[in-house]
Amino acid sequence: MNVKQYTFSELAAKQVVNVADGRQLGHTCDMVFTACGRILGLVVPGKKSLFRSFTSSDNLFVPWNNIVKIGGDVILVEMVGGVSVMKDSADDYDDA
Repeated sequence: MNVKQYTFSELAAKQVVNVADGRQLGHTCDMVFTACGRILGLVVPGKKSLFRSFTSSDNLFVPWNNIVKIGGDVILVEMVGGVSVMKDSADDYDDA
């Protein structure tokens, strides 16, 4: 079986679309890995509000098992009931 491999740059260039509601979620801005290097999911930038336009916004986490298809221009995901939100906070990266 021939498995297609992608670089992060190739994935970041593709639009992420939720097939459950047809909503365009944006482009991949990051990926989350386990300590062993297994991909847990993609991170898509959250929408910025008027009050948060100059600060980082909450990011959307798309678990790897929710990816339906990686096509030429788009990554199709199925996120029924919404998407997981990753809070962009320094507290999330505490080394203690």
